Amino acid sequence: MAALIWRATASTIRASVVEVTDRGRDRPARPHHQIWAIAGPAIVAGSSEPMVALVDAWAVGHLPSPVYLAAIAVGAGLFSYIFWAFGFLRMGTTGLIAQATGRRDMGEAAAILTRAVTLGLAIGLIIVATGPVIFHLGLLAYAPPETVEAPLTRYFDIRLFGAPFTLMLYAVTGYLMGRGQAKRSLVVQLVLNISNAVLNLILVVGLEMGVAGVALGTLIATLLAFGCGLYFVRNDFNAGTLKAALLDRATWAPHAIGKLFSLSGLLLLRTLILLTSLLIITRQAAALGEAALAATQIMNTFMMLMSLGLDGFAFASEALAGAAAGARDRTLFSFWVRMGFLWSAIAALLYAGFYLAFGNTIVALLTDLPSVRAAMEPLIPLLALMPILGFAAYQFDGIYVGLTAAGGMLATILAGGAVFAISVGPLSDRYGLVGLWGAFGLFLVVRGLGQALLYPRLAARVGPRG
Repeated sequence: MAALIWRATASTIRASVVEVTDRGRDRPARPHHQIWAIAGPAIVAGSSEPMVALVDAWAVGHLPSPVYLAAIAVGAGLFSYIFWAFGFLRMGTTGLIAQATGRRDMGEAAAILTRAVTLGLAIGLIIVATGPVIFHLGLLAYAPPETVEAPLTRYFDIRLFGAPFTLMLYAVTGYLMGRGQAKRSLVVQLVLNISNAVLNLILVVGLEMGVAGVALGTLIATLLAFGCGLYFVRNDFNAGTLKAALLDRATWAPHAIGKLFSLSGLLLLRTLILLTSLLIITRQAAALGEAALAATQIMNTFMMLMSLGLDGFAFASEALAGAAAGARDRTLFSFWVRMGFLWSAIAALLYAGFYLAFGNTIVALLTDLPSVRAAMEPLIPLLALMPILGFAAYQFDGIYVGLTAAGGMLATILAGGAVFAISVGPLSDRYGLVGLWGAFGLFLVVRGLGQALLYPRLAARVGPRG
């Protein structure tokens, strides 16, 4: 299956991407440097988030019972579902800002940012107001063991108040990535994740606050990161410019809002399908017991580390290919697609080798609970295969966001979700946790194949080949 996804993706790209010679005038100067100027900081920033999760797992994983790590698994999963459902505030903003940048239209960029931040604030306040309902629905969806409910409640009640700032931070991060300002985005993410890790060590290990300390550390770190993001935005737009965009009728014109909501709605549906698949994994793991649920939290952290690392090259494609699409330069667009795939494939192989060599060692460092270690051991070979199965899906996501092709993203994730829904029951019944995560591997494969098949049609929208 891994060979299938690699061959299908490679043949599609070869058939649809224009070859650009090294000596040709259409080739950008120092292209690998340009890729890494965006991807490198994004990988460091993205990888810092799962590192915080590893710190959390280490701090909580050495408490005397797996119930605390299980509570973090459910609580973090629930907030991921809530917040990632509105991930369009990051992805949609990135694509629209990249295209505005390609057109050199900073007035439109200010309007896009204003809309996205305002929408994030409004949605966040609604989440806070409806918190009790969301928590009750979360309990019904995840069905955790009764022993998990008390620490889970403490975690949820604290993290809930960070919702408006988390969603506004998505919009600000999307703006920075769309502008190709990867170093600034890196600083914002490092402020978020390093402060989060430090605070969690102080609150959980030092002050012995348990899961409440994890939640409080995350809340404070989010506030610090949002403040940092606002500081960087003001380097591009002063307060007067943003105020003018906020008050400008054109910013809130029905067609402008309609474009954002049209794109946002499709991205929202796409994200909900992905998160529902992860919710099913967590729910099925909960049915297997506290140890299996705790192992799933560790597996989720490894997967997050992989996905956010691979997303670095997807972010580069969003900014570089998105700007080329905005300029209607098909040759340049195709060139950046090929460069992104080259580095994404290399990263997938490196991740696979790292997980295979050091996966069990890292698990042993994270927890001294024998039951959790035993649950994780058979998952390591599958974990090593995941980057190879999924790199194409991650990279195509970046290309599709750069094209603002949310419809194509939705269609392909529907196909992947259908395969997952059909396979997860039989595979988990037969192979337990390995079958559960194997079904998610199939989900990634189907997404990548579907995106590869749709890519030539979407690339044709950029313009004729040069």
